[in-house]
This record gives sequence, structure tokens and C-alpha cells, in this order.
Amino acid sequence: MLATIDLDPTSPERASAAILDAWSRCRVLCIRAPKLQPDEVHAFYDRILPAVGTPHLLAEDVNVGDRDSQRSGELWMEVRYVPGVENAYRHSANAQPLHTDGSYISSFPNASLMCCVRNAQDGGETTFLDGERLVDILRAEDPSLLSQLEATPMPHERSGDRRVYPVIRYVDGSPRLNWNYYCVSRQATPEALALRERFFAFLQSSAAVARAIVPVKLSTGDAVTWKDDAVLHGRNAFRASEASERFLWKCAVDIGVFEREAATT
Repeated sequence: MLATIDLDPTSPERASAAILDAWSRCRVLCIRAPKLQPDEVHAFYDRILPAVGTPHLLAEDVNVGDRDSQRSGELWMEVRYVPGVENAYRHSANAQPLHTDGSYISSFPNASLMCCVRNAQDGGETTFLDGERLVDILRAEDPSLLSQLEATPMPHERSGDRRVYPVIRYVDGSPRLNWNYYCVSRQATPEALALRERFFAFLQSSAAVARAIVPVKLSTGDAVTWKDDAVLHGRNAFRASEASERFLWKCAVDIGVFEREAATT
């Protein structure tokens, strides 16, 4: 599931080629670039992104509006600790439950990418659960829950977008995931809402799930990108006392898909 590469930021061309080469062999790609300074991180990844794929303007900002209208029209959004913010995972120090980013966006690209300006010393790992491993665990521990997750349409909506898929579906035999507890539509059927609670509890309580989770700790200059519908991701809680003590930039991108190709598919 996880691959790690080291980048030389003095060569954006080689950096983007290394990312594209590794992308085909993993679901989660950890990119190490320790030579980057904090004030260089955003510019470096912004520069190489067009050579990696097609960026999508899907950023959200809590300052724009409520959960139904936070789309900013920008590419990058801040995942930045702000003291006192408890109800927005992008700005709190709380653990973030496992989810997919594109759960409510009908045309979400194939990947999310986060690059690290700085990270809290204690905690703050980005966590991943492989979709195939999740299916194996469900099949062993709760096959009836697996069947319901495969069969029940689960509507998600936020920021004016809506997407309806089962939590687990299959494409060419591989599981594809669509899940965010907090974005399941309030107008979902009673069956779907009950399933929402049951699956959320399973992810929180299963010892096998806990063992299968892979943590990735980013340092300044590093990035992580992942195939959004092939894994669930979340975050470990962290300790921080100052604003921006944990600060990452995040975007959505079709890695390996370029505008000319996207226009013809």
C-alpha cells in the first residue's frame, strides 16, 4: 500500500518524474524532501503539480461560510492548527476519524496531496487504512455489515455537492470506498443512517482495524498523496500550544492525468 521516495527539490523535473513513476506501484505515496525550508514548501509543490497531473479547484475555507457553502474556488487549502477551534478538523488538534475526501463530490479526482510546512512534535500523523484490508477485516469480523455496506446507497452532501454510492463498491474487482461520517446526508433513509452509525462504531472499536492502520508522520518539506477511493485516511491527535504549530497545504489532483487527456475522456 505505502511507498516512500526521496526528492531533490533543486530538480523539479526529476521530482515530478519520480512521483509519477512511484504512483503506479502504491496507494499511498510518502514524499521526503528534507532540504526544503518552511517558506519554500508551498511554492515547490505548486510548481511541480502541473507536471504531476491535473489540479482541481476544490479547496474549502471555514471563513467563507457554513458547511453547506465553504467552497473557495482555490486549489490549495490550509490544514493549520488554530487554538480554540474544536469543530473544524482542519484547524483543531483532535484525532480525525477515517474517511475519504471525495465522499460528497461527484467528480473528485483520483488523489489528494498534502505538503508539510511544519508538524507538531507530538502526534499529528496522517493515518491510512487500505481498502482491501478493510474488506478482509469486515469479511472476517462482521460479514453482515460488509454486505450492507456493499448494497446500501449512502448519500453524502456538503458545500452544494452531493454524491450517492454504497460505502464499498468494486471496480474491476478492487474495492472503492466512499465514506465520511460527518457528510452523510441528513435526508438519508433510516436504513442508511443506521448503517452510518454501525460502520462508524466498527471503525472505532475493531482491534483488527487499529492494527491495520498505517501512520505517516510528515516533517517540513515532506508530502503525502493517496488514491482517495482506495484507502480511508484520518489523523492522530497532536499536542500544540501555538497557532500554525502543525501546518500543511492540501489540494486535490488527478495524478497521471493531464488536461489534454482529461478533455478527451
